[in-house]
Amino acid sequence: MTAAAGGSVATGRTKEGRMRFSQCLIVCLSMASAAPSFAQTVLPKVDVTAPYTQLHGGYVVSSNFSLDPKMSAVVYPNEPFQKDDVVWAKTQNMQDDEYFVLQECSSADCTMGHILRVWTKHGAIGTNYHDPNRVFIPHEGKFFMWMQRFASPGSVPAFSGFEAFSPPLVLNPTGNADQFQVIDVQAAQEKGPEKVVSTEHDGMDYVIRYESGTVVFVQRMHAAE
Repeated sequence: MTAAAGGSVATGRTKEGRMRFSQCLIVCLSMASAAPSFAQTVLPKVDVTAPYTQLHGGYVVSSNFSLDPKMSAVVYPNEPFQKDDVVWAKTQNMQDDEYFVLQECSSADCTMGHILRVWTKHGAIGTNYHDPNRVFIPHEGKFFMWMQRFASPGSVPAFSGFEAFSPPLVLNPTGNADQFQVIDVQAAQEKGPEKVVSTEHDGMDYVIRYESGTVVFVQRMHAAE
């Protein structure tokens, strides 16, 4: 693979292969979107009080998330996020080659997605926010979370960036040419997101566990009325 200008590196996927892969992911995500539990619509009021909540600092803090039954790698809010909601995520025992992603559909048919935040074991990529674990939701929409693994030797540092826009469930990392010489990005993308082993509601935390031993704690913060 060859480096692109500005430090971004192309994955080397052929045009035909890229189209087939993107179409497969889009079909899979569309299937999930068709399920009532994944549907997110504009609602006059959003009930974020189930199943576990607390009132803290002017927010209703909730673990009201679910694992999609048709895609055991995708976590989504049971009620659609609204503008100025906050997603809080913290990882534990995360592996060097894992990337936890918060993404939204950026088109009505979800053929393209916008990645809001990516976390590694060292924290959020490309942000200088005071609290990188928090993400403010800019508008209502379809938001979902998933884990991507790019298998790599232990001595290779994590990718330093990512492309903001990509098909749903696709993370296009950016970094240096040496990383792309030893990490097979295309193979990892074709394999898709990591499967979730188990989930549970632990108070205000929605706890997501992966086969690697990584645990992710997620909360939704909604302004109290």
